[in-house]
This record gives sequence, C-alpha cells and structure tokens, in this order.
Amino acid sequence: MFVLGLDLMQSDGSAALSHLHAPCRELAPKPKGQRRASTRIDMRQASNMMAAVAFAKRIDLPLVAHLTIHWAFTDVGDDPDGKLFAKLREGLDKWARRHGFALTGIWARERKSGGQAEVEHCHLLFHLPVQYRSGKGLREVEAAIYRLINKHGWRDGDTHGHGYWADEAAKLVIHNNPDGKYLIKGGGPEVWGRFGLRKEDRRSQGIIRGKRCGTTENVGPAARSRRKDQPYVQAL
Repeated sequence: MFVLGLDLMQSDGSAALSHLHAPCRELAPKPKGQRRASTRIDMRQASNMMAAVAFAKRIDLPLVAHLTIHWAFTDVGDDPDGKLFAKLREGLDKWARRHGFALTGIWARERKSGGQAEVEHCHLLFHLPVQYRSGKGLREVEAAIYRLINKHGWRDGDTHGHGYWADEAAKLVIHNNPDGKYLIKGGGPEVWGRFGLRKEDRRSQGIIRGKRCGTTENVGPAARSRRKDQPYVQAL
C-alpha cells in the first residue's frame, strides 16, 4: 500500500516538493573494493539536474510525479551502494515503455547528515502522461512501483513475506508545476544560493557511496545538446 498525496505547487514553481552538481567534495581515499564517497551534490550536478527539469518541461514532458522510497521499511533494510534504486528505475522504465512512454526524470540518493546509522532514502521526480496522474491510471503506476519494491526489497535468502513491511516504504505525490529544487537540497551553501532553495529545505547530507544523483538519458546533457534552441540553465 502506498502513501499517496496531491500537492499543487505555485505557478512560479517557488514551493518546494513535499518530501530529494563544481566537483563533489571527496572524502579520504576509499578502502579497496568500496565505491567513492561524497557528502553533497556539487554545482555541476545540481546545474545538470535543474537543466533537465527545464528541458523536460520545454519538450512537454514535465516532471510531475515525485516518488520517495525509504529502504528502512523494506525487508533488505538499506541500499548503501544505490544498486537497488538503479534496478527500480530500470524496472519502472520498462513498465513505462510497455505503456507507451519512456521514463524521464531526475533522481537523488540521500542520507541524513550526522547520523550514519540512518539508512538511505531516495527521490525520483519523473514524467507521467495526463492519464496516469489520477484515478485508474495513477493506481496502475502505484501497483507497478509496489511490484518493483516487493521484487528488489527482499533480503537474500528470504523465501516468504513481502519486500516491504510498512506503508511508509514509498510515497508518491503528483505536483502541478514542480521546479525540482527539493532534489538538490543536499548541495550545500553554494548550490542553495545559486538556485534559491528555501531555508527550510537546506539540509546537510551524510555520506553516499557511488553516484549520488543524476538524470535519465533523454533529458541529460547529450539529449539537451542536440537541441539548439535551449532557454534553460546549462550545466556548468
């Protein structure tokens, strides 16, 4: 069961989402076999994500759906390297393509600062065609996400039960005119100032190993570079 909400943002996109890069500041050399770690989203990554949001809107694929996943409420308990979230995005893209559209969006992995005992949660801001934003269509999206969490939320060796054990494992909210800024809230003072994040959304982040954030290819730098008339912020 999903926690579902409807949050209409202001037309100027100034309201933050209800719940998610100059290079990342790197930590000490990573132990052998571990992925490189970072503590924040950097300016290059943040600029790329904001450009993707603007580009998606320009090509009539507004990123209106905000999915938050809390791995703490799944059977596996955490996604410390981001592999489960990557599998979920891949599965959601396959489902979307079977229904006539590709997954288009931006994403971020987060961990609370100062509390490394906290497990990861993640955000995906993505496009949904109008028919999937309410009613039966939206319930189909919820069901697809539920199946993916159930599939990838299992602990190795388990043979019964579900991949999640609490409704709070996932929250899906449909927005009217999102600006995507909530997903770069882990960027630090430079990013906060550059993109005008609200003070209540400015939150320091904990350590993330592996890729911290990104976009789908269809709104990434290569896709945007193929369009010559681009009135949006370019990635630095």
